[in-house]
Amino acid sequence: MDEPDEREYWLDREIEMLRRALEDRGEMARGDLGRAVACKYWGPGRFSSALRAAVARGAIRRTGWGRYGPVRERPPG
Repeated sequence: MDEPDEREYWLDREIEMLRRALEDRGEMARGDLGRAVACKYWGPGRFSSALRAAVARGAIRRTGWGRYGPVRERPPG
């Protein structure tokens, strides 16, 4: 894999991790979401970049200041 392809591969994976965490657990504060996906192991700036890209791509949504949620709401029960 060349470098741009590799970056895109990892960004796609990180976005998917964010999407799945929010779909599984519902809306979360930024810090809680970071802990849920263990972003401290991703490298500097990667979590913020992945959050921005995930919102821009419509994979997740911002629900308020520093809060994110799934695109689709979970059914009750």
